[in-house]
Amino acid sequence: MKNIILTAILLAVMLSAFSCGSTTGSVDTASETPVADTPDGEKPDTADLDPQDMEAWNAIGEKPTEVERDIVSDDNFEYEVKDGSAVVTKYIGSDAEVIVPDELGGAPVTEIGYYAFEAKYYITSVTLPESITLICEGAFMDCHSMAYINIPEAVTGIERGAFVACTSLTEMNLPANVAFVREEAFTACEGLQTLTINNPNLEYESWGLEELPNLYIIAPEGSAAAQWAYDMGKLL
Repeated sequence: MKNIILTAILLAVMLSAFSCGSTTGSVDTASETPVADTPDGEKPDTADLDPQDMEAWNAIGEKPTEVERDIVSDDNFEYEVKDGSAVVTKYIGSDAEVIVPDELGGAPVTEIGYYAFEAKYYITSVTLPESITLICEGAFMDCHSMAYINIPEAVTGIERGAFVACTSLTEMNLPANVAFVREEAFTACEGLQTLTINNPNLEYESWGLEELPNLYIIAPEGSAAAQWAYDMGKLL
């Protein structure tokens, strides 16, 4: 999945690069994509291009954007402090029952970062601090043994694939402040039996619930959540 996501990001960067700044050569008016001055608009042999022209054809896909990060660690977590808040970037501990502290490096912990707990098969439970506001992409992917995790009241978003294949989870409560849950968030969570949704305006974006055979959803009466749960035959 990370390869698919990386490819999508690189394509977005490529499109941005082509639409911003100056380019050499003519423009294909049908697609508005810069092309070199070759017969019939065909891509030239790269051997015939000078280094500047090479940038126009490819090089973005081979040179992903590099972002400087200041990662530090303690006995259990790698983390980054930015804008006065701490982001957990990786769990490096060995405890089965994990308690994420409310501060790291003197800063409040507000995010569980990309793939921070990915494939930590030995974890059975995770307790998150009330300071958490965002659970990022793939944060708990493949935590097969994780039977419990709390979603703090301050959480406003759950990113793509956050709980993919967390097969031991049986229930989850999404507080009223959760404004979005991205696609595939609960894909292959085959043990999930109850999902409680407290925000009546929360939109469903292919979370992977359709394929969960034992799942039932609790949602506010008359809400959008209750309607799509009913349509899926999963409203409790």
